[in-house]
Amino acid sequence: MRVYALQVPPSIPEDTLERLLYHLPEAAQERVRKFRHEGDAIRSIAGRLLPTWYLRRTGLVLPPTHPRFAAGARGKPFLAEPEGLNFDFNTSHEGSYVLLAVGREVGVDVMDLPADPDELEASISYQLTSAERLALKRTRGRVKAKLLSTLWTVKEGYTKAIGEGIGFGLDRIEVDLGDGSVAAVRVDGRDVREDGWRWAVGSLEGGAYGYAVIWRGEESPVEVEMVGWDGFVRTFIGSGGAW
Repeated sequence: MRVYALQVPPSIPEDTLERLLYHLPEAAQERVRKFRHEGDAIRSIAGRLLPTWYLRRTGLVLPPTHPRFAAGARGKPFLAEPEGLNFDFNTSHEGSYVLLAVGREVGVDVMDLPADPDELEASISYQLTSAERLALKRTRGRVKAKLLSTLWTVKEGYTKAIGEGIGFGLDRIEVDLGDGSVAAVRVDGRDVREDGWRWAVGSLEGGAYGYAVIWRGEESPVEVEMVGWDGFVRTFIGSGGAW
């Protein structure tokens, strides 16, 4: 299982932003232009283009051909054209990072550690199980922040992997934290490993961000590859293949 982590800058030249937008369909361009904050626009563009970056880097789709993506019934994106490519993926972005996970039936989620874990715990309590709430009560400070990050990213990662989103009901998913690591993940009381699901959790930037990736298939180590912003941009600027 491979995860690509793109660190995005807080601001980019307007010309660069426009030239990256050039590689998105018109409808996506319009959605990006509606963002009021530049950082949100940059993350949105990067999240939409990172799968294309991967396809071009691996030679699966070369310029001027541009892949076309569509969304499933519940909103999970998939590669629509070219057809016949074995490419299942998922993306997530928050703060300075955009993550891309490539694998079978995969979901990924990233979040920065909350500055006030008690406030976050209170706001999401209804989406936690009683066992999860009990585990959190035993912690405080940075330890609680890390546990909250793990809980949330695992829950979101699973719903994204199955293509449901948070409407699935995050309280149906129970993350057994054990000694602080994820000992088990259960959905409606059933261990997801019985249905072939695997997971891994990790951190970025010295623990400032936590992430989780969940996939269906064989157990395998997760390799995280950092993607440089300049190289990412060069993949698109001057490459042609715009919409």
